[in-house]
Amino acid sequence: MSQQARYRVYGLAMMLVIVLLLVLAVALFNKALTPAVHVKVHTQRAGLQLLPRSDVKVRGLIVGEVRATHATADGAVLDLALDPDKARLIPGGVTARLLPKTLFGEKYVDLQVPAGGGGPAGLRSGAVIRQDTSQAAVEVDQVLNNLLPVLRAVEPAKLNATLNAIATALEGRGDQIGRNLEQVDSLLRKLNPELPTLVYDLKALADVADIYDSAAPDLLQTLRNLNVTSKTITDKRQTIEDLIPAVTGLAVKGDRFMQENGPKVVGFNIANRQVLELFAKYSPSLSCVFEGMVKLQPQAEEAGGGKTPTFNVTVEIVKPRPAYKNPLDLPEMKDHRGPRCYGLPNPKVPSADYLALDGTEDDLWWKDPHDPDEPLPPGHRNRAASGVFVDPGTEMSARDRIKSIVGPLTRTSSDQVSDAAVLLYGPLLDDGSVVTIR
Repeated sequence: MSQQARYRVYGLAMMLVIVLLLVLAVALFNKALTPAVHVKVHTQRAGLQLLPRSDVKVRGLIVGEVRATHATADGAVLDLALDPDKARLIPGGVTARLLPKTLFGEKYVDLQVPAGGGGPAGLRSGAVIRQDTSQAAVEVDQVLNNLLPVLRAVEPAKLNATLNAIATALEGRGDQIGRNLEQVDSLLRKLNPELPTLVYDLKALADVADIYDSAAPDLLQTLRNLNVTSKTITDKRQTIEDLIPAVTGLAVKGDRFMQENGPKVVGFNIANRQVLELFAKYSPSLSCVFEGMVKLQPQAEEAGGGKTPTFNVTVEIVKPRPAYKNPLDLPEMKDHRGPRCYGLPNPKVPSADYLALDGTEDDLWWKDPHDPDEPLPPGHRNRAASGVFVDPGTEMSARDRIKSIVGPLTRTSSDQVSDAAVLLYGPLLDDGSVVTIR
């Protein structure tokens, strides 16, 4: 072989070696010559951030890599290549999650080992790993999905600039921040024992807010009314200004009057206390008396001659009766019936008989038999059809009853009425018997 041909063979051999070295480098880079356990993962979606050569981890330890992703009708299929030494330690019941390495970084496959161990250890080539669909995995996936629009709106470059600005502002202020945190910690320690009271106050504040919410319409109406009142006061300002001096003068005069006549007023009230007590006792009957007078007004005007009555009054002055000398004959207040209206303002016609006692007779009671609300003293009975007198004590005898009636007629004390008068008046007043005098 000629030297030229020999050189050509050497050149081809060198080129072949270079090609083989390149192929070997590519194969080594693709780990085609590295032994691996090939498994598949079925997921709902892979996303754009899961790339070939992405890491496969178990509890933070890298155990393999993603070789390829294939889209399917119901999601995606991931081809994983696991380290054989590590694959035989992984339980067959693991599940897969697709998680990002950082907030803006690529995703990786995280193999989750079940709490119970996930069955016997050792993953074999061709095994299919299902996606983790537990509540925690779904919530993490939802958080990441919801975070993506936020990241797009925030714009990572601006967020990075903001974080850098915050870091620059906080640089060199660690001691001050630490002291502030210590002060906050001491404040929270003091506040912590008062938390039950604070919670109670907040609940009470909520109740008060509910009350104010219920009362809000009334409060607003009150404010509207106050607005009207304020406007009225503003409109009547001149009148009020004129009224204030008059009221002030009246107050000054009233104060001077009370200072000069205060003891007299007090003495007058003390002197009239019994009279006021009497009025207070019989005040329930005053209203019906006044109503009866008002109802009687037309008849009184007619009896007096109309709207402009004229009266002829004859006044006769007689010699006064002598004063009482016998203490037994002194007048007494024997009427203890209390306030009553006797049918006013609509009295019955004819009305029941009524006799005013002067205190010298026995203690008698009057009873209207037509009034069911007029109580009869216990143990007594009616004595007449129109009006009766009954004794609030024991039942009176016929003789004493006649004497109590004849006494006022003859201006004689009842205990001094003679028996002859009883015999004469008895048939008229009691049972209508006939008396023959011989």
